[in-house]
Amino acid sequence: MTVGRPADAGDLRRGQRPPPATRERDRPSAARGETGARPRPRPQPAPVGRQRKSVSQRGRRTRRDSGARVNVKMRTRAALIVVVTLLAIALGKLVTIQTFDAKALAATGLQQNQHKYVLRAERGSITDRNGAPLAFSIEGRAIAAHPSFFQNDAQRSKVADILVAALGSTVNRADLMTRMMSKNKYVYLARSVMPALADSVMAKIAKVLVDKKADPEVQNRLANAVATEVQDIRSEPDGALAASVVGSTGWNGFTETTFGQAGVESKFNALLSGRNGSRLVQVDSAGIAIPNTATDVTPAVDGTSIKLSIDQDLQYSAEQMLTAQVQASQAKGGCAIVKGISDGQIYAMTCSYTGKTAAQIGNPAVTTPFEPGSVNKVVTFAAALESGLIDPKTQFSVDGQISIGGRNIHDAWVHSPIRMTATGILAKSSNVGTLMIAQKVGPTAFARELGKYGLGKKTGIELPGESAGSYPAQSQWSATSFANLPIGQGVSMTLLQLVDMYQAIGNKGVMVAPTIIAGTTKNGVYTPSRIRSTTQVMKPATASTLLDMLRGTVQSGDYDHKGTGTSAAIIGYQVAGKTGTAQQVDPVTHAYSSTLTNATFAGVVPADNPRYAIAIMLDAPVNGSEGGDSAAPLFHRIASYAMREADVAPSASPAPIYDLYLQ
Repeated sequence: MTVGRPADAGDLRRGQRPPPATRERDRPSAARGETGARPRPRPQPAPVGRQRKSVSQRGRRTRRDSGARVNVKMRTRAALIVVVTLLAIALGKLVTIQTFDAKALAATGLQQNQHKYVLRAERGSITDRNGAPLAFSIEGRAIAAHPSFFQNDAQRSKVADILVAALGSTVNRADLMTRMMSKNKYVYLARSVMPALADSVMAKIAKVLVDKKADPEVQNRLANAVATEVQDIRSEPDGALAASVVGSTGWNGFTETTFGQAGVESKFNALLSGRNGSRLVQVDSAGIAIPNTATDVTPAVDGTSIKLSIDQDLQYSAEQMLTAQVQASQAKGGCAIVKGISDGQIYAMTCSYTGKTAAQIGNPAVTTPFEPGSVNKVVTFAAALESGLIDPKTQFSVDGQISIGGRNIHDAWVHSPIRMTATGILAKSSNVGTLMIAQKVGPTAFARELGKYGLGKKTGIELPGESAGSYPAQSQWSATSFANLPIGQGVSMTLLQLVDMYQAIGNKGVMVAPTIIAGTTKNGVYTPSRIRSTTQVMKPATASTLLDMLRGTVQSGDYDHKGTGTSAAIIGYQVAGKTGTAQQVDPVTHAYSSTLTNATFAGVVPADNPRYAIAIMLDAPVNGSEGGDSAAPLFHRIASYAMREADVAPSASPAPIYDLYLQ
């Protein structure tokens, strides 16, 4: 204890402030001028060696120990570190957003406020060879809805009622309600609506989707709850004309485009469709496009237009004539084809089946092979002529039947042995005489000849679903195959393949690959199609001789000179052709039927200056089950019209008369 220091001074440590000055009332009374007052005793110093406890005194600060002061500093420092760390993190994130992620975030934000609209390409048109429209696109409307924009089901119900009243059976009320109540953002309610009708419907809908008490945003959503968009409609001005060739279209909701479902529309879908374009448009919070905000516009590329080789007038007439003959003969159906001799183009192709539409039957002339019968005998005669084994006047003693491979083959009429010319055997369609000629040719040469005509191979015509037909390879022949094949049984072909055969006969032995396309138009520039391929299937001399012999089929006269297809003859024009009657396979017994037949006729007109090859097939006719009775008259009508329509000059002279029998 230090001597001579005031007691309270001993309590001061180095660096410690002295206690604050004593307030006036704490001073002794004498010092304040008071008298007689007792002085307040001073505090006594603490004993040496023992620390004095802090005593709170009025006017003095309470002392803190050093540990408390250290804790305050540490807490302050920790808080500062945390704040600085958070600021650093925030600064780093800000730098990342404004530099590295700036483009991605900007793009995301832009995507959330933009909508990509499709700019639809116009589908190319389809015309006939003279430019007459067969299928083209016109502007139409699709009616769509934003399901979430409706306030309640009552509004949806009113819209459904308006659509049903206006569009009738093309829409279903229950389906409309389901669509408008779905969770999808955008749904289609009706398609292929004409613009005027769509405008009328929208005017009625606008009157029921009104809520004047609602705020502007709700009113705006209601106004856009139902909308229209441009959607082309595929139009066929002549209805079902050439429907089996032109085909049909449908709507792909995923790509929002028209697509081909059948025929040329399907085969050339990519060419006709073109390529859709697009544009980005900014939209508001309700998803409604903001005017004049289109960006990134990619123009649409319109489709290519196709000109078919079909002649509209000839096609229409052939369709009407075929349908009438199918009904008159009570056949299941039938097909007819008209093919150009020199260019291979198809001028008419039609099929008709009672009670069925083109969409249901497709195009059997291309897709469905059948056994042709005697029209296929020209292969046997071509093989014999090519080898020099016969000429038109070669004589044969033909019996009423012949046995080959243990099977007896009969002629269609009963007769004893009779002398016939080769032309007579063809014109009278003698099975026995034809097999006698086939035996001269031999199986190997005949099989080689049969393969020349493209049987068992597709022709490559520009139509979907083509069949190759079929015939057995020689290694697969049975003992009776050579009794069937030379007379047109046991081999199947399409009507297109049959008309190809006769086109080659009329074109000096040159088979031209068939085509349905005359040309295409792209950006206003027309490009005609070229002949795809040609095949010399027989010598020109053979073709010329065979064409002469086929005239005998349609010549008339007495029994010795009358052919089986006289009803195919045309006054003023020479006609060459062949009848055919082939037994069909019974679907129950899987054997040849005695009542069901394919009645056929194929020929060339005019025979002296060939212009067209025409093939006819009637499926199971009842009245006139033979080709000469039902198919030949139809050939006459179609060929006659074709001559007039194309303004083909009459033949310079009548056809020569051939001897069919010899006395």
